[in-house]
Amino acid sequence: MEKEKQLIELISGNLDAAQREQVLKEIGQDPALRKQYEDLKNAWALSASQTKMGKQQIEASYHKFRQKQPAAKGRMLKISTVMRYAAILLVIFALGIYLGQLITSGPGSISGIETTTAEIRVPNGEKAELTLPDGSRVWLNSGTTFRFPQQFAGNSREVSLTGEAFFEVVKGKAPFIVSSDYGDIRVLGTSFNVRAYDNLDFQATLVEGKIQFNTEDKEQLLAPGQQLSLTARRELIVEAVDTEKAISWKNGFISFENEPLSEVTKRLERHFGIQISLDEQLAPIRFTGTIYNETVTEVMAYIQMTKPITYAYDQKQGILKISTN
Repeated sequence: MEKEKQLIELISGNLDAAQREQVLKEIGQDPALRKQYEDLKNAWALSASQTKMGKQQIEASYHKFRQKQPAAKGRMLKISTVMRYAAILLVIFALGIYLGQLITSGPGSISGIETTTAEIRVPNGEKAELTLPDGSRVWLNSGTTFRFPQQFAGNSREVSLTGEAFFEVVKGKAPFIVSSDYGDIRVLGTSFNVRAYDNLDFQATLVEGKIQFNTEDKEQLLAPGQQLSLTARRELIVEAVDTEKAISWKNGFISFENEPLSEVTKRLERHFGIQISLDEQLAPIRFTGTIYNETVTEVMAYIQMTKPITYAYDQKQGILKISTN
């Protein structure tokens, strides 16, 4: 019961820095306590709908949540994800003219009468979902730029991606093509994920169907459950992966599988919309783990439990600095 009260105090924001760090450390070391913490947070989300709750309300909601069937948690996650995406789309499209950096049109149009291409830029710390003219659905991750025609015409359906996106493509006679700086992915109707950020950060993961990756001198077919990536020499590597992990970002998760901290911090920058400075000595150290719904402070506390790091936020510069112990 005492541990439960500590978790409630943590969620309520009523612990000082030392107490918070101690509780987070215990959560990281005790899987059962971590599960209880996640349930408490889910109870808050289920009952509060983004409004602030007091400690007694959190505790009452938690006990109600524990009595519900396990499926309730899944429904809540699905609904909250859809609501979050919908809210972002309202901002992007309703304020599109005012926030020109988020969505812009191609040459020749303001209202879309003669526009050929639309562009969406998703800021760091945000995500978005949209439906294309052919009915295909696209989820866009943080720090992504996506271009698509307002109407598909001709013998292909071609879009352009810099960043990360998950596609559910409607089947059609015209092939669907995703262009990136690393090559093109050609499909007819399928579900797949593409990560095509700068600095050779490229992966294509096939969930179902069939896709083909094309460059000027190479072609590679993928089967469901396979992931294609590029080496620093632009060599193609294909391997079997857990596709659920690869697309888990859609639902607010971030999964790291033996990734160097240099890559971990890049993804955290995009996810949280912050700037991170990493000591070069720490760059090659590898980290494996999955985070969900944690704050950046909580994530740093988890990493600190297993890696020789210390961290501090420089408010003057607005930078999270990670250094060696």
